[in-house]
Amino acid sequence: MSRSDRSGHTPQEPQFGLAMVATTLVRRLEVDPASHPRGQPHISSASGLAIIGDWFYFVADDENHLITVPTDDVEAGAFQMLPLGAGRLPTDDGERKRRKKDLELVFDVPASAGAPRMLVAWGSGSRPSRDAGYVMALAPDGSLESSPRRVCLAPLHELLRRHTPELNIEAGLVVGDELHLFSRASAKAPSNGWFRIDLDAVIAFLLADGGTSQVPAVRFAELDLGRMGGVPLGISDATARTDGGWLLSASAEHTSDAYDDGRVEGSVLLACAQDGSITWRAQLDGHHKVEGIAFDGRGALWMTTDDDASDVPSQLRRLAWPPSGFAG
Repeated sequence: MSRSDRSGHTPQEPQFGLAMVATTLVRRLEVDPASHPRGQPHISSASGLAIIGDWFYFVADDENHLITVPTDDVEAGAFQMLPLGAGRLPTDDGERKRRKKDLELVFDVPASAGAPRMLVAWGSGSRPSRDAGYVMALAPDGSLESSPRRVCLAPLHELLRRHTPELNIEAGLVVGDELHLFSRASAKAPSNGWFRIDLDAVIAFLLADGGTSQVPAVRFAELDLGRMGGVPLGISDATARTDGGWLLSASAEHTSDAYDDGRVEGSVLLACAQDGSITWRAQLDGHHKVEGIAFDGRGALWMTTDDDASDVPSQLRRLAWPPSGFAG
């Protein structure tokens, strides 16, 4: 695929029997090279998105940073990169892939008795080096109120691997009194893993000093989202809908496992009821690998892309919600 195909907005005809949904390119995730740890003029791997109050938050799986911008400045304002932990990643793509934390999702956890509202960045768990997360307290307006604190996710990820040996956590959201986590499908593991964990137990685990809290119990199910071009659809992010259901993004990527990247057939959106049943699905235009989705306060859906190439900027795209033909 040419670079113009990967980074631009290419109209296309619907494929695989799905309706096509058109999105709008708002901007590319360009940054001041002086602010980037490797001097890049852009973020190339935006893998997770959360919109909380007056702030947009991004994680990038090729960076050990939280990227922020105020909601009022999201269309043209400067992105800020907040380091999550010490140390810089290598400039070599292969070595960086081996050493990165692989932060794939970012979400907020509501305040509870004795615990503030928190922003959580979560590693994929696809390798032992990726069993890390970070928690930050949030102010009422959604701004950060504390420095990032590293959390060892290894004890919980070991429990999840008993259900899904090819663990690759890509999405998470709070639904009522549970945290839902999703492990992405691949050719080796063609069904997505769906984990449901008591939220109070998760909060206790995240706040425990040195991982001393008991590992919470997990409810597990598989979600088979079908295939596109013969490739399993793997979940890339999830966000709550105001009607109580949730929305998933998923991509069909030619990869045999949870570590390697591959060519992308396309991405889809899927609306789910609270029991996980799919009530609507549509294909997203272009050949973008959509990695992050979130609704803003006005109901518009925002999404980030990651083309798995350090020279291709991630995009921030928007979709008026609900799209034509939505029946979720």
